[in-house]
Parts: sequence; C-alpha cells; structure tokens
Amino acid sequence: MKKSVIRFICILLLLLLPLSCAASVGFLIKPQFSKLFTAELYDKVERLDSIKEPKIVIVSGSSAAFGLDSKLLEDTLGMPVVNFGLYASIGTKAMMDLSRKSIRKGDIIVLAPEMDSQLLSLYFGADSLWQACDGHFGLLTRLSRDDAPAMLGAYWKFAASKFRYSRGTPLEPTGVYAKSAFNEYGDIDYPDRKYNVMAQGYDPAHIIDFSPDIVSQDFIDYVNEYIEYAKKRGATVYFGFAPMNMSALREGTEIEDIEAFEAFLTEKLKAPLLGSANGYIYNEAYFYDSNFHMNEAGVILHTRRLALDLADVLGGIKVDIAKPDKPIKPDKPDDPVKYDENEKYFVFEERAGSTYITGVSDEGKKLSSLRTPTAYNGKRGIIIGAGAFADCGELTELFVTDNVSYISDGAFVGAGKLMKIHILAENPDSTTVNGMGSELTAGLPAGARFYVPNASLGSYVGNYFWSTFADRIVGE
Repeated sequence: MKKSVIRFICILLLLLLPLSCAASVGFLIKPQFSKLFTAELYDKVERLDSIKEPKIVIVSGSSAAFGLDSKLLEDTLGMPVVNFGLYASIGTKAMMDLSRKSIRKGDIIVLAPEMDSQLLSLYFGADSLWQACDGHFGLLTRLSRDDAPAMLGAYWKFAASKFRYSRGTPLEPTGVYAKSAFNEYGDIDYPDRKYNVMAQGYDPAHIIDFSPDIVSQDFIDYVNEYIEYAKKRGATVYFGFAPMNMSALREGTEIEDIEAFEAFLTEKLKAPLLGSANGYIYNEAYFYDSNFHMNEAGVILHTRRLALDLADVLGGIKVDIAKPDKPIKPDKPDDPVKYDENEKYFVFEERAGSTYITGVSDEGKKLSSLRTPTAYNGKRGIIIGAGAFADCGELTELFVTDNVSYISDGAFVGAGKLMKIHILAENPDSTTVNGMGSELTAGLPAGARFYVPNASLGSYVGNYFWSTFADRIVGE
C-alpha cells in the first residue's frame, strides 16, 4: 500500500513538473517587453503614487499620452498633473482600477475615455497588461479580482511569446511607439510629429458616433462606483472628453446629437461633465495618426482646452495659452513613377482623393503569389480596401509594397489559402492597420503570418496598431 502511494505521488510530481516549469517561464525569463510602448505603464503608476499632494489626474487611453503637455497644464493651473492614459488595448476599466490606490484627498480626476464602444465598455485587455507588467509584476496586485480569470487565460500566450523573443531578435522598437518616446510626465515627446499623416486626414475605421448606444450600462455602473469610491477618499471626479477629429464624425452629425449625448451622460453618471464635447472636436490638421492622437500643435490646442475647463472648476485662474495655428503640411513633390506591371492584377477606385485597391483582376485571381504595385495612375499612395482579395482562393503569398499606407479590416476575406503576407515597409507607421479588434485577420487561415523586415520586428510588435497581431508577426 505504501509503495503504491509513493508511486502515485512520484507520477503526480512528474506530471506536474512540466506544467510548473511552463508556468514559471513568464516570471523567470528576463523582461522582453520593457522597451515597448506598453512598458510606460509602470512609470505612470509610479508617478501617480509619488505625488502626495492634491493633483489632477487624467485617466484615459492613448489620446492622453498623445494629447497632453502635462508641464504646461501643471504650470498653468498650479497643481501637479498626472497623465494616466496609455493604450486602448488595455481598456478604461483597467486604468481606473490601477489608479484607485493612489487617489487622495483633494485630487481632481478627469475620466476621459475615447469616443469608442470598446473604451466605453468593461473591455479588459489581458494580453497588453501582461506585456505592461513584464518585469513589474507587482502591478498585478492593483487589478480587480474579477479580472483574474482573464489574466490567467492570457498568461500562457504571454509566457510563450516571452520565451520565443528571448531566443530570437530582441524587441527594440524605435519611433513614436516605443517607451523611449515618453518624457518624465508620461507624455509622448517625439520630435517628428508635426503633421497629419493619415491618408484621408482621418481614420475611416473609427468613425465617431454620438449615439448613447456606444456606452454600455455595465460601464456606467462601474464608473459610478469609481466616482463614489473617489468621493469617499476626498477626491472629485469629472467625466471629460478625449480629443476628436472633426472629419471622423459620423456623416450627418449635428450639434443637437452632441447635446443629446451630453444629456444622456449627465442623467446616467454621478459626476459632472467637464466642459462640452463640442469643445474637444478639432480640425483634422491638429491630428497625427489616428482620430484621437494629436500632433505637436494639437497637443497645445488640447492642453489649452483642458486648462480652460479645469480653470472654470478651480476658479480664479487665468489661462494664458495661445491657440496654435493649424499646421499646414508642405507639398511633397511626387516621386517620378514608372508604370508597374503589377497594376494589371488589381482593380482600383478613387475615393476622396485616395487610391484604393478594391479587388483583384481575373488575371490576378489565377496567381498564387501577388505583389501590390508601387504606384497607380502616377500616385504612390495606395490603400487596400475591405474585400480586396475576395474570390482569391488560389492566393498563398502576398507582397505588400511600402507605398501601401493602410490595410483595411476584412481585406483578406475570401483568400482562404493565404499563408504569407510580406509587409515590406521598414517603418510600421508607413503601412498601418486597425489595431482595435481582430478583423484584419478575418478569413485568414490560423497559420497565416505577417512577415516583416527582421530589423523592424521589435517596432512592429510594439507598434500601437500592429501589436494586436504580434503573435502572427515574424521577422525575415
């Protein structure tokens, strides 16, 4: 009997050993994500904790990271400012939870999520949070217990990717979507951000809709509980607005729609609104690479608007921030473009001054490998539209040239054998995608991969838009 028990225990230990080893990988391997955009979360929490006096805290997504000059706001209002916004894929709920322990008497909290249904829900981005916590696992203790199952479920993917990166090319992103782009206040401070770089001046994948339907009831309930929690700690919460690209408003939006949305929030929330939503709608010239990310002039414009509204709340403060002029993007001479024979394999359409690939020609549908043209009709800039590869059942490999500025959601639906998509742009900001959701990969086989230049692997994996698809990105 005793031998049987010992044998059983030995077998059990042998079975559990691989599992325990796998479980420890994510914690024992040195940090692999410490240079990514998400790694800034630890410093934001540290700054929030370090300020013991009454402070202004902006809780938001990446619109705050890209939209604030915290020092300018701090100097104008005479109170410390904490930029507590980072990344839509983390979610508003997690940012509220991470801020709770640091709320103190006299604090003014501005909760300003972007106008997007994901940010106005209890969406919780476990994958992004694991990356953000890599090397700083104490942050996990600040999350809600309700989210433990989601974190546990995402752990294995995190551990596997961490092990893979530890054995290959280090993740060392460059550019604006890297930890190095942040200053000590948690603001993006990147020198090459002067103009709007979006092909159409706005991102058509994220149309801004002032319908109350985009706000979930459980989000409202959670925000109200957060407001009550802050009140008990002696703090005041205001519900604010992230910057919004005027060109991205749903067609037909009127001032009455915006006022009705504000009335809905006023009725549902236990906190007052900070200013008016209309005041945070800005001309497209002030934006950078999304409908919520400001360029350099846009940062001043948005900081000024926030300062004016907070000054009204605080009273007795003069805001002396000049409204910046709209940045005028200099004309760029067209590169000399020669005819690219790959044109004949695609169908094109002109929309609002942009060139779209809307389909593949009958001749192209017979091929197993395609390469986008470097230009069409003398224009280099091309957007791959939704459904562009419908009925491409023979396509197994696609080369996306670096003049393709955007790949739309649903572009690959109908290309069920497409396994290799080579993204030739060295800079991931040159060929962008919608990083909110997973519709980019709709219709692709489970084993399909995006192949990027090996030297740019870290930049793609850490990129704000591409990082959603990090587990499908391979260097070559």
